[in-house]
Amino acid sequence: MLKVTNASIAFGEDILFSGLNMHLYQSEMICISGESGRGKTSLLNAIMGFIPLREGEIEVNGIKLDKFTIDTIRKQIAWIPQELSLPAEWVSEMIKLPFELKANKKKAGFSKDKLMENFVELGLNQDLYNKRVTEISGGQRQRIMLIVAAMLNKPLIIIDEPTSALDGISMDRVLAFFRKTAAQGTAVLSVSHDKGFASGCDKTIYL
Repeated sequence: MLKVTNASIAFGEDILFSGLNMHLYQSEMICISGESGRGKTSLLNAIMGFIPLREGEIEVNGIKLDKFTIDTIRKQIAWIPQELSLPAEWVSEMIKLPFELKANKKKAGFSKDKLMENFVELGLNQDLYNKRVTEISGGQRQRIMLIVAAMLNKPLIIIDEPTSALDGISMDRVLAFFRKTAAQGTAVLSVSHDKGFASGCDKTIYL
């Protein structure tokens, strides 16, 4: 699903990493870990086409990433950055917005029933759906958007620090949720400093 070959990322003379090779397969979870400043989030941004590699190549589902294929590749990825801010006042609007994007309409249809099932699975009260975004916690918002990412039915999910605002019980629920999502055929790539989350993935790559 994802192939990174001899990748290097640098900003000016500051080389974050070089010679990185990675394969992520369907139904597999890989966690990128390591100290701050090593280029973990930059790697995710490069896969999304937001920043260029200094050297190397990236392929998503057999398609080489370049300026001509970037839109096609992004349509295959559900992407959740660490700081996600959607222009919505209500939680219900925040949830529905990704499903209304042109890139997602053909693949995913919104189902409130499925959403509520996932709410229960991740320990979220169903009445959160009718609250204002400002009325819910960062951890609740984080879990809600993880659910949305899974419901978009993309072949690849990329998430940056999926458990940063969660306690241990919520982290275990998120890990179990994504292991179930991966078992259904989705490939999951994450960046996480959480050793518990990383240990629950199929592989951990240290930068």
